[in-house]
Amino acid sequence: MGIIKKIIYRENILGKPRHRSLFLDMEENIHIHYRDLRIELSRGEFEEIAKIFVQQSQELQAVIDEKDYQDGKFANANQDDVRIWTESRLNHDVKYHPQRFSLEECTDGYHLHYRNYKLLIDPAEFRQIAGLFKQLDVDSPYAASYEEVLNLLEANDIDFMLDAGNVPNEILSIAVAQYHYSKTGAILKCVGFSQQSGSEYVGQRLKVKIKADNQHQVADYKRIRAISKTIRLVDHLSSGSAAIDGNELNLINCQIMDLYSAIKAGQNLHVELDHHLWLYSTDSKQVIFPYSPAPCSGQEAAEAMYKAWRVQLEHFKLHFIKPAKLAFPQAAQAVLHDRIAETLRKEVAAYTAVEKIYLMGSTTRGDMGKYLVPFVYGKWVKLGSDIDILVELAPTREADIPGHWRLVNNQSANHSAIYHVAEIPLSEDTKKWSERYPNIKLSHHIIDAYVFFPSRQREEEKNEFLRKFNAQLFYDRARDGAISPGEEEERIASRLTELYAMPQVTVEKMHVQTENALYKVFADKRDYILKLFKVSGNYSTTRIAEHVAYEGKLITQLKKRGIQTAAVINSNKSPEVSVEGLPAMLFERLSGSAQQRPDYLLDKICPALADIHLTQADKPLKLEKTFTFDDICMIWLPEFHNYIKKSELSAEIAEAFTKLTPVFEPYSHGELRGQLYARSKDVHNHGDVSPKNVIIDSDGKANFFDFNNAFYGSRLVDVLDGAFEFSLGEQYIHMADFARFDAFIANYSERYPLTAEELDDLPRWIELVGLIKFIKEIRVLLQRPGSRLRTKRALLIAQFIQLRGRKTN
Repeated sequence: MGIIKKIIYRENILGKPRHRSLFLDMEENIHIHYRDLRIELSRGEFEEIAKIFVQQSQELQAVIDEKDYQDGKFANANQDDVRIWTESRLNHDVKYHPQRFSLEECTDGYHLHYRNYKLLIDPAEFRQIAGLFKQLDVDSPYAASYEEVLNLLEANDIDFMLDAGNVPNEILSIAVAQYHYSKTGAILKCVGFSQQSGSEYVGQRLKVKIKADNQHQVADYKRIRAISKTIRLVDHLSSGSAAIDGNELNLINCQIMDLYSAIKAGQNLHVELDHHLWLYSTDSKQVIFPYSPAPCSGQEAAEAMYKAWRVQLEHFKLHFIKPAKLAFPQAAQAVLHDRIAETLRKEVAAYTAVEKIYLMGSTTRGDMGKYLVPFVYGKWVKLGSDIDILVELAPTREADIPGHWRLVNNQSANHSAIYHVAEIPLSEDTKKWSERYPNIKLSHHIIDAYVFFPSRQREEEKNEFLRKFNAQLFYDRARDGAISPGEEEERIASRLTELYAMPQVTVEKMHVQTENALYKVFADKRDYILKLFKVSGNYSTTRIAEHVAYEGKLITQLKKRGIQTAAVINSNKSPEVSVEGLPAMLFERLSGSAQQRPDYLLDKICPALADIHLTQADKPLKLEKTFTFDDICMIWLPEFHNYIKKSELSAEIAEAFTKLTPVFEPYSHGELRGQLYARSKDVHNHGDVSPKNVIIDSDGKANFFDFNNAFYGSRLVDVLDGAFEFSLGEQYIHMADFARFDAFIANYSERYPLTAEELDDLPRWIELVGLIKFIKEIRVLLQRPGSRLRTKRALLIAQFIQLRGRKTN
């Protein structure tokens, strides 16, 4: 590369290249076009260059693969001396314009011809360059002062550090990387320094002492340079926003997303979260987060940081800039297209709600590919092209949109909702990015669905959208028929036909948070829910089938007494139904909506629970009492002393255990529990009174369902279970409010008042029910270490027990 003797002019003043193509053409001669550069060649020159390039590029590619070379990782490769000299001698001279230098104003800009090279220059940039040449002093003196020599060494990419013995403006003492030692001496000689000894060079104004540094490697010097050349990140983006490179911007965003993800996951990091304080190394493209004495952690801090950063990007108009994309070869495109088709059949077309599927975007154009760097879009970090589709729902099946599709935008520009419906893995290894950004969830090929709801959108609007993107019809239920989701669903459909004599059964698996298995069943123009019981609730796993039978009888008897709930569909073939080798129950499907987010309709939900209890007050149900609340106590209470010993629990959970121990001890024996049972009304309880198990129908009435944890015991267990759950808000833990605790009890009592004894014992019942709920949360927390939801639930329950339990505690 030679030695730089003097920087006559160097600034980043140019915009982006006008062209981004590499192609060949033939006119009066042969042209190689690379971006804004054109090279003119004779036939002989071209054939010679092409032959040499094929040979040398194959050899170089082998070295690249062997060493896993990454450009930009090191400042240079002088120490490796990787040069391919195979057939390097050119036998043909330059044929076209070997001595010409020409500047021309043309219709597309200014052309600079230097021999057989032509460079296209933007008119505004050319005028700027012409002005610069007027001001340049080619004969200016070479570097001689302390600062000038330092700048010259940096311009030559010399890896060095200041050493002992520096006297500013008199002596420059540096330790130079061993591989740059000789080059450093050569640079000094080129600019007029004389070598006095092996390591000293003397100029007119400065003495330079150099010594070889054998301690540091290239990577060390790269980090040193990155730290020594930094700018405020905001200043870098502000000054260069007009010409910012998409790849660079997305690498910046990846580093910020990695920080966001780490903080959100609960890592305690001592870094500044104010993006105005962040630094940036233009050499290494690294964001530097300054130290903060106060640690930051948690979702709230992460969200505030990222929101402020996105606002800053929007201010600079940098919030949506894609990196470069490399399209896959045609063979890989074909393989990916087959994978897309298979995924769409299984994950989209197989669902009854779907009428039609249209393909759009990269899939139809045949330019699917991967991004050269991850593309940060909002909080998504994408490695490959999205797969855009439009899904048209059946007018009568809008409510059956698959539950596992993730709603991203309830109403896009064309009034369709946007869902993420599936993801297809990249065929290439993505380890490089996952290692660089370990905290980020990287997405591969996401299938984005614009979902057309006939009830809220116009047909003409949908058709215009399809025409705009030249969409292609992939699936039409009327044309192609129904598609089975898979072998499991086909087996279940066949089994249901056998058990219930149902015609044309269609089965769809429901993707919900449960350890059991739920399926939608469509048959004979009616809808059902099938439940397969894999785990027990508040009873031994050996009693699953027994409890299923008990649950079925309980629901049937409650229905006969007018309680609104999902009816059990009995089999004509067998009283005990099994599907896929598991106990099973088929229910009618309730219509309505689940109200899982506060505020809750307690004035409707609590009376519905009271009705389940009240109907048993004067006329008990004809059911065995083999599943009792005390059985539940005997299962869960002994775990208190087992879990308290677990060292993996956090300090705040351990503290909660310590505070609850004196509360717990009286309930570990049956005597106190027996006294409480005797003073309360016993009924068959629902067993899991929570927002997820209530549906509000079209008449505004609350319907309880899912009696999987039903038992016989004090009605207060149901009441307090509901009071806890509706206070905690399930997954909406940030909206937890224990004012709802008393409201739940009050709304229940309006329909079915508590007795004086029950009111007196309420603090003890809060302790007992609360302790069991606390222990259950700890069990889940041990299964899912680090779960913030379970930690918060456990702590809130523990705090409320101490607040509302017996005042003698």
